Amino acid sequence: MYKTFFLLLSLLFSLVSKSQDLEEIGNLASIMKFKEAKIAIDKYLTKKNNAKDAEAWYLKGYIYNNLSHDSATLPSESFNLKCEAFDAYKKNQQLDSKDVQLTLQQHIPYLDLYFEFINLGVKYFNGKQFNEAVTSFKKANEVKDYTLTKKYKYDQITLYPLDTSLIKNIAITSVQANNEPEAMVYYKILADANVAGKDNVDIYTVLADFYYKIKD
Repeated sequence: MYKTFFLLLSLLFSLVSKSQDLEEIGNLASIMKFKEAKIAIDKYLTKKNNAKDAEAWYLKGYIYNNLSHDSATLPSESFNLKCEAFDAYKKNQQLDSKDVQLTLQQHIPYLDLYFEFINLGVKYFNGKQFNEAVTSFKKANEVKDYTLTKKYKYDQITLYPLDTSLIKNIAITSVQANNEPEAMVYYKILADANVAGKDNVDIYTVLADFYYKIKD
């Protein structure tokens, strides 16, 4: 009986301690001390039992995403932080079948990541870092596809299975990155979808020139 009592007491203290740790991390995030919050949430999640805590993964996503917006954060670090935020949000949903945290926010964090990966891709493109730009644009497309598989809807914007502008950005940037075969994959996606309009004539011209060149 005494062993059972002390076991339950130990478990209670453990749960209280976990709750206090998360509350402290949340407080750091609420006052925008994201660097300190990142260190704390990383340490928290290194413990095996804590890694099963859905709220902790949501906090990680929130902290990492906000830190990626910091103007002092290098683009490469910002990209990695956004990727980890994306993974953390998905992990939160895997562990919380009710999807409480992200539902309360109408899944806006995913929309934010979608736009921010595009913005980062543009920043890389303007800096002539074309490989990095391609990777960022592709990640934006991945986030978009994830939201569509989950059937999330947003008041601010409607996302479509074929994001013409984004796919074209990937194609154009791949050419700049000297990866013509990959560029043609994305141009072909647009051509197969019969994308029309004066602004898209170049899609068919580029494809025709490529296949003529390789004698296909």
